[in-house]
Amino acid sequence: MKYYLDSDIDEIVTSLSSSLTKLSGKTILITGAAGFLGRYFVATLQRFNESAENPVSIIALDNYVTSAHVKRGDNRRVDENIEWIYGDAAIGANLPDKFDYILHAAGIASPEHYRANPLETINVAVNVTKDLLERAKNNQARMLFFSSSEIYGDPFPEFIPTNEEYRGNVSTRGPRACYDESKRMGETLCWIYETYYDVHVSIARPFNVYGPGMMPKDYRVLPNFAASWVKGDSLKVYGHGNQTRTFCYITDAIVAFMKILLDGKSPNVYNVGNPSPEISITQLAEKIRQQVDKNISVDIVKYPSTYPEDEPNRRCPDISRIESSLGYKPKTDLDDGLLRFFTWAKENYSSEYL
Repeated sequence: MKYYLDSDIDEIVTSLSSSLTKLSGKTILITGAAGFLGRYFVATLQRFNESAENPVSIIALDNYVTSAHVKRGDNRRVDENIEWIYGDAAIGANLPDKFDYILHAAGIASPEHYRANPLETINVAVNVTKDLLERAKNNQARMLFFSSSEIYGDPFPEFIPTNEEYRGNVSTRGPRACYDESKRMGETLCWIYETYYDVHVSIARPFNVYGPGMMPKDYRVLPNFAASWVKGDSLKVYGHGNQTRTFCYITDAIVAFMKILLDGKSPNVYNVGNPSPEISITQLAEKIRQQVDKNISVDIVKYPSTYPEDEPNRRCPDISRIESSLGYKPKTDLDDGLLRFFTWAKENYSSEYL
């Protein structure tokens, strides 16, 4: 299986042409390298290396807990500039290499997965983050910590679109707390290491990133819809369907993440997403029906027992900070992104993955 579109990787590398040169001759550790985001980072850097005079050395680390659908051999093509390591992200802090950059993308982000694995979710967001920050301090490495838009909880209406200064409306108790609160603690650890130990660590808060490579057992809304469509089932909208989201296509997100890591003059926290359109899940399903297959039906259903119910009513980012400081602007509109994703899903969601 091809977990991305080659044209998307080309688009990312072209958009980052000046930024990626900062990686020439450097060593980067990527945790969660076999995950949805991790595979794009690896593919982007491999593409950069094809024409780089001084290639970047890539240490790619993953335990495949939430990437079980990815066959470990799928990632191991012959490439002298990349070393794949099978194991927990904590291993990264104890490797003998000297790292210039650390992308800490390991984590359990799908609601169904973190509900089933709450302690593992907390461990990778807190304990592993601390170990990697310690390593960044010792190596004088730049680090990017992947937080989440879920750290805002369910924002009050006057704070939507939500900027980075909003402190959140989050419960410490409940089915989402293990993820929300551990990401908040991970951010606090980043602030401590930045403030007390002068570590250059920035934070990305992604808002509903999607695209080719998201697998059906990710269980988030768009792969759920795509899997249902491929199987000929109806699109199932959980709850009342009025909850709203914005969606950021993967090429735009990867460009943003790499610009934060490579171009930020000082550590900061950034929302990463596409602020428009803010669309309800019911509207999203109808858009997919109109664009992809008018014969498919849309059903409003109760939350399954495996999915945490207390999701935010609205989620929409204010991306003014990353626009003004790093010159970032998303380019892919929702219609184009959905078409790319669903076309890819139709070709790749075979019976062994559904």
